Amino acid sequence: MVSRLRYVWLIIGFFSLVMIWSCTPGEIPVSEGTADINGSEIYYKIIGEGQPLFIVHGGPVLDHSYFLPHLENLARDYQLIFYDQRATGRSSVEVDSSKMNLEAFVEDIDLLREKLGFDKINLLGHSWGGLLAMAYGTEHSDKLDHLILSNSMAPNVQDWQRESAAVARQQTPEDEKERQGILDSLRTYPGQRLELIEKLLMTSFKPQMFDRSNLQKLKLYIPEDYDQRRGAYRWLGPDMNTFNYDLGLANISCPTLIIYGETEPAITVYSDKMLELIPNAQLSVIEEAGHFPFIEEPKAFRKIVTRFLDK
Repeated sequence: MVSRLRYVWLIIGFFSLVMIWSCTPGEIPVSEGTADINGSEIYYKIIGEGQPLFIVHGGPVLDHSYFLPHLENLARDYQLIFYDQRATGRSSVEVDSSKMNLEAFVEDIDLLREKLGFDKINLLGHSWGGLLAMAYGTEHSDKLDHLILSNSMAPNVQDWQRESAAVARQQTPEDEKERQGILDSLRTYPGQRLELIEKLLMTSFKPQMFDRSNLQKLKLYIPEDYDQRRGAYRWLGPDMNTFNYDLGLANISCPTLIIYGETEPAITVYSDKMLELIPNAQLSVIEEAGHFPFIEEPKAFRKIVTRFLDK
């Protein structure tokens, strides 16, 4: 009996060593799950260990996946918390129309923070996600250690429209011809709809790259029910026609980093206003980059972010 027990313990010990050896030094932990937030099942993915860095994706209707693998180098130093906003990506599509507004999107960030057990977080928002992160800072600055607004939308609708017009002027006649061809194909080849939607989105992002060849590094996830998810965002219309956070920016008391690529119209349209209105803000312009500096200049982006967060 004793020898049999020794044998069992030897086997357990052997497999324990195998498990330890299989976790190679420097391996980055990854986990994922869903949380019931504001009546929606919100998908999240956690990569790395250390200080929590919540990352809010752009869109609307895109999901977190376009950040990967480009931001994974930050997981060596921080715990990255990605999530898919309501009705996007792997989060549930069935949503209450009364919760499809800017207030609810901002509240989602805070409820997810609570669900995951963080008292304070670092928060990075990109593009449309920058607007949500900015709005979060106006209401919950006490929950933030640092705020990073990467290639953010303007804090008010008038400046956002001015910037959008400037971005549209960056399109070439060839871009417009390509876009129209895809729209025609959508009507002609409905069976290829998801593939064509991805091409249409990629075409819209092409002028926002400093080097257009870098567009191939941008990977988008288009779910089967993309049209249904896009339809849910029509409820955001009233908010998107009237939003203005200018006055609230004075409430952001945490250190704030504003990042833009050198070719973005936002630099001249409203970055100075943001620097003036946010009390403890600084601006970094990344050379040879456009709207996706973490794709075009990942080393420069990581250096700027880590220096800021380590202060």
